[in-house]
Parts: sequence; C-alpha cells; structure tokens
Amino acid sequence: MSKLVCKRCVLDSDIPGIEINKESGLCHFCETYVPLSLQEKEEYLKRIEGLFKKYSGTGNYDVIFALSGGKDSSYTLYKLKKDYPFLKILAVQFDNGFTSDYAVINAKKMCEITGCDYFKLSMENEVLYDLFRKAAESYDAFPKFAKYRASDICNICISVIKQKLIEQAIIQKAPFIVFAFTAGQSPNPIINLSANFIQWSRNLSEKQLQKIGVEDRGEQFIIKNEVIKNIGEPAPSILHPLCLWEYSEDKVLETVIGLGWKPPELNDSNSTNCTLNSFACYNHLEKYGFHPYAFDIAGLVRSGEMPRGEGLEKLHQELSEPLIEEAAEKLKI
Repeated sequence: MSKLVCKRCVLDSDIPGIEINKESGLCHFCETYVPLSLQEKEEYLKRIEGLFKKYSGTGNYDVIFALSGGKDSSYTLYKLKKDYPFLKILAVQFDNGFTSDYAVINAKKMCEITGCDYFKLSMENEVLYDLFRKAAESYDAFPKFAKYRASDICNICISVIKQKLIEQAIIQKAPFIVFAFTAGQSPNPIINLSANFIQWSRNLSEKQLQKIGVEDRGEQFIIKNEVIKNIGEPAPSILHPLCLWEYSEDKVLETVIGLGWKPPELNDSNSTNCTLNSFACYNHLEKYGFHPYAFDIAGLVRSGEMPRGEGLEKLHQELSEPLIEEAAEKLKI
C-alpha cells in the first residue's frame, strides 16, 4: 500500500501505529484534536499568575527553570520574567557533554538580561558518553509513546533533566519548575506533583536506566532518595507557559536575537543548543524508520503554530554529517 500523509499535519502511514482515514485524509490524532480555546488559555494563565502570587517567597527560589540556551527556553525565560518580574528564578542548564559553546554563552546572557541566577549542572563526560552510547545501542527500551515523542538518546537525556530539576526544586524549596515546551510537546500547562508521584517517577527512571544497561548506584541521573524524604508540602508543580502564549518560530527568534542571543553555527533544523541531536535523530531513523521529531512537529502544525510546509521541510531536511560523525566518535560507535 502506498504511503498516506495526513492532510492536516505531517504524520504518515509508514509510522507504526499511525492510521490515516482515507475519506477525510486525516490521521487519528487530527480527527480527535480539540485545541485549547483563547478563553481556556487565558484561564490557565490567570491560574498560573494566582499560583505565582500565592506561593512566591516561600522558598529559596520561586521557580527552577530548565534553560537549555536554545531559542525556546531563552524566549520563555525572558517572557516569564517580563510578565512576572517578582519571581526569583534559578535557571539550570544541563551540560550533557554535547552542549554547544553558543548555548552556554546564550544561557548566561539571558540570565544576565533577566536578573536570574544561573546554575550549570554538569557531570563527567565519559559517564555521559557511556549513558548515551547505551541508549543508542538499545532497541525498544522505551514505551511506544515515549519512542514516538523523542529519540532514545533524547528520552534518556530529558529523563535526567526532569529528575534533577525536581531534585533542585525540593532542595531549594521552590514551588514551581518551568519547562519551555510548546503545545506540540506538552498540551498540559499545569502538572501538580505529589511525594508519591515523585517517588514513582524516580523508581521508573531507575528501571529505565537498568533496561539500557546502566546501574545508577550513585544516583547521578535520578533524584536522590534522601532528597525525596525531605520533600515539603505541597510538592512542586510543573508549568508549561509557552504552550499558552502565542507562538511562532520566527517571532521567538526575532525576539531573542534582538536581546543579544546569538544564532548557533549548527547545521541542525531541530536544535539550537545540542551537538548530539543530529546523531540522535540518525540513530532513531536507523532503528525505527521514522523521524523522532515527527510527533512534536505534527503537534505544532496541528495547533497552527507552524505552517505544514515548514513542518514537512524540517522532517525531510538532511541531517548534518559532520555532527553525526563527531558524536559517533565521542560515543565510540
């Protein structure tokens, strides 16, 4: 049967589990998709503002912010501080051993502009290389939905970031953790955590590491159990304000470049901060036969935040051979 491509987004019938209705020409995600209305987005933003006003000042920081140094996280940090200047923010940048020099410069620049504290979370490169090597060599280690959302390498990296940001929030008694996820990446703007859920997520992450052959006895990649024991009430909440704001890639780039953010010299259409991304995409395509950004891009197109033509172009853009070779050499693959 010839490949069918959804008429609304970018998903196609060659991706396992994707069904395209021949009559409507839509994938099953687009057929059931109901976007948040402007009123619903405004209501969420009012709730977030109310939470900020209620809980700010209760810890060492109000927000632990995931700052990659890429365009989206840089923009989100700037707008967050602009809209809520009273927030005390600790911006955490995870150096995964493949963070571009530009990303570090940009992250520090944005912290300087916004008056936020900067913390670089780093680990030994060889430890990280071993982690990513094992993720690359694994097959079907992640649940199907996770595999659809990102490459195996990105899934393990994102897991470490989430675990360590929750850990920082508990240590700093910060009531909120903020990620720069778009509507295509996370449709849920507010996620209330609990001590039981945090313990469950920690145990799940540990099992996932074991599944790819990593024994994290030193709790480098997961929340330390001692930290969870000291969790206060209420537990931190995770917020995704970017999915509530008007979004376009051009507008985001125009804003951050105007602030002094420097476009990286990376030949990668899907990342402005990580030199491992091209290899991660290549690895995923080789193993599973579809692009790991397909679902994220489809979500952006579906929600109207990206033109369909641009989404299709991103999915079919040739990956950077030099970045792939550089990462493969570091990972000894």
